[in-house]
Amino acid sequence: MIGVPPASALSRLGIRLGERKARSGADSSGLTQEDEDNIKGFEGVLSDTLGLLRRENKALVEKDIGTVASYFEEKAKLLESLERRQPTVEPFLTVDVPSVTQLRKLIRDLADQLELNEKLLKGMADASRTILSEIEHLRSRQSLKGVYDKTGQLRGDVSVRSLGKGFERKF
Repeated sequence: MIGVPPASALSRLGIRLGERKARSGADSSGLTQEDEDNIKGFEGVLSDTLGLLRRENKALVEKDIGTVASYFEEKAKLLESLERRQPTVEPFLTVDVPSVTQLRKLIRDLADQLELNEKLLKGMADASRTILSEIEHLRSRQSLKGVYDKTGQLRGDVSVRSLGKGFERKF
């Protein structure tokens, strides 16, 4: 069965659409005050996100991992806020109205900062993998995997056996 939205939702949508029609004159963008407030709010969140990404990228360049890690929670909150607000501004991104010009610029800047952030994080991840690989190589080189007996044969079981309880009493 098809769900029917409550009457208040239909009337709210009807009011906003009517307001857009009434404001869509030659000297107006056709956006309601709520639309413009949503765009300004989204611009604010985008600006905050850009600031955080710039700080994080700077910390990545300076190899300050502690600072990068400290930005995680704030970054997650900003991402959640962007995802929540995106549907309110997305329909206006394709419309040529002056109110959206700054928003488009911020989105382009965000894309550039995200691309740089991705490169820096990828480089850091590659370096971490290389370090882990070297550590594993050193561990296996110094392990008991390569222990040989007097005849030159690889010894089979060279694992350390636990002595168990009561060792002192037996000997």
